[in-house]
Amino acid sequence: MINQLFLSLGGNLGNTREIFEGAYPLIEKKIGKISVYSSIYQTEAWGPIPQADFLNQVILVSTTLPPQACLKEMLAIEKEFCRERKERWGPRTLDLDILYYSDVTIAEEDLTVPHPRIADRKFILTPLAEIAPFYVDPTSGKSMVELLDSCTDSSQVNRSV
Repeated sequence: MINQLFLSLGGNLGNTREIFEGAYPLIEKKIGKISVYSSIYQTEAWGPIPQADFLNQVILVSTTLPPQACLKEMLAIEKEFCRERKERWGPRTLDLDILYYSDVTIAEEDLTVPHPRIADRKFILTPLAEIAPFYVDPTSGKSMVELLDSCTDSSQVNRSV
């Protein structure tokens, strides 16, 4: 069975565009075919640690892997790009997150789907609304456009050139 997997990519260490370009073939080889790419957005860093702005993107991947296998492969891809998990919300070369896995809901210790903070993060909702404006969040019943319209995040999210 083919599932639709929305993944976010983010990073603010090194040449992030180059890192994204290097990650795409690995995602296609290990997880599934990328069918849609959002624009890349420059966004203010979240959290208590002062750091450089991030580049963020959302992609849609068709996969036959179960969610836990997707997570395992994503962590391996992050590691290939020297991702170190030192501190929460700290700077990173590559951050991959499962946003949605078809309409599946998962609540496990190491994996929560849909991603629990989508509705609070404009840097996720903006690219999601770009590529899937009418996709409905299975927990809230709202489309990506509706979630973005009601998002209280005031951080700057600008399409990167």
